[in-house]
Amino acid sequence: MRIGPFELTWGSKSNGLDGISLDTLIKRLEALHETASGVVVTPDTAMQSPTVHAIVTAVSRRIATLPVHVMRKTESGGRARKEPLPSHPVERLLGKPNDWQGRVEWWQDATSVLVRWGRFYAFKSRGLTGPIRRLLPLSPSQVTIKQDNETLAVTFEVNQSTGAMRTYTPEQMLHARGPARDFLKGDSPVMDVREAIALEIAAERMGSSLFSNGAMPGMIFSYQAGNQGHRSDEERKQFVDDFHAAYGKRSRFRAMLLPKGIEVGTPIEVQNEKAQFLETRQYQRTVIAGAFGVPPHLVGDLSKGTFNNVEHQNISFVTQVVLPYVRMFESAMERDLLTDDDRREGVIIRFNLEGALRGDFKTRQEGLKIQREMGVINANEWREEEGRNPISKEDGGEGYWATGPSGQGAPATEPAPTPPANDDEDDEDARDAA
Repeated sequence: MRIGPFELTWGSKSNGLDGISLDTLIKRLEALHETASGVVVTPDTAMQSPTVHAIVTAVSRRIATLPVHVMRKTESGGRARKEPLPSHPVERLLGKPNDWQGRVEWWQDATSVLVRWGRFYAFKSRGLTGPIRRLLPLSPSQVTIKQDNETLAVTFEVNQSTGAMRTYTPEQMLHARGPARDFLKGDSPVMDVREAIALEIAAERMGSSLFSNGAMPGMIFSYQAGNQGHRSDEERKQFVDDFHAAYGKRSRFRAMLLPKGIEVGTPIEVQNEKAQFLETRQYQRTVIAGAFGVPPHLVGDLSKGTFNNVEHQNISFVTQVVLPYVRMFESAMERDLLTDDDRREGVIIRFNLEGALRGDFKTRQEGLKIQREMGVINANEWREEEGRNPISKEDGGEGYWATGPSGQGAPATEPAPTPPANDDEDDEDARDAA
């Protein structure tokens, strides 16, 4: 059984862990991921960071709402076309990946894992014959990738919930990943910037601890002159513990009577401005967002956001952040879900990003208007972009327009009118014949 970096075989002394309690093992594992601030940061615990949580939520929800289709690239008249394949087995599989996850839940979970861990795994469950029936997601902590030194063959060792170890080949796995320093396992951005994430979590805990105590500073007790104090360290510790129990948290602001010979000294004040508490939290948001390539306004930093540039930042978020993750999934699915015959026939898998890249209503209509006047789209294609039903061909739904010399639209598909006959020439010819 593998837990983190440890390979465990209960009842065996070969690993040097025989007889170690589970609590001790957990503490050792936490020590491996502990940061300088004392906060343990892993791809799972990083969700305690408000910034990481906002980033993962923004990316996973955006990808989960994108349609994904299986298509075939064809060529007609010297131009490439994409033909939808709604009856393809992979199209049906992506519509219902397994028995407990729908399409939206699947992509939310898969994207969340890919963003935090830098890699995503799913086992391809097949029947006795035929295509893939289900995709069973696996936690990256369960999977270890190994490569043979001689053949360079790659295998996936998976720790099952029963404790058994199973080895799978790439033909049995769907594996999507980001950049990998070892060319095998995607690097986790969380672990690369874990000190910055830990500092934000530590600041969050500090603020929670302060305000849970009513924003009251620490108390200082001193002995009056001539008082010998407590007779032992145990009595002094008992006094402090009793004070915390009586006046801490929800019991604060109660009346207090000090023993004779003890007085309250000047409390230690925590000034947020001098401690740069607020500035630290804002700076950490910017640092973490930058590490993930996310615009600051999506993690709550609106210091440089305006009404005009937020829309452009949203489009930049799609092109700079969402699009790379989409391409990772597309590449992995085309490699691991399609057959060799599919690839030879030009079958591809694509997310539809048009909806995510759409601007505001006015800007969108201006762009469609330009395409309509230049003959790029017809009326029905415009209506389809806006989610409206098509109109008949007689009403001009299928006609393409092109801008004439006067700048007014004219049907490009209508034949040019025949010039009228010259009556004067006809009369002159008749007279000559007479």
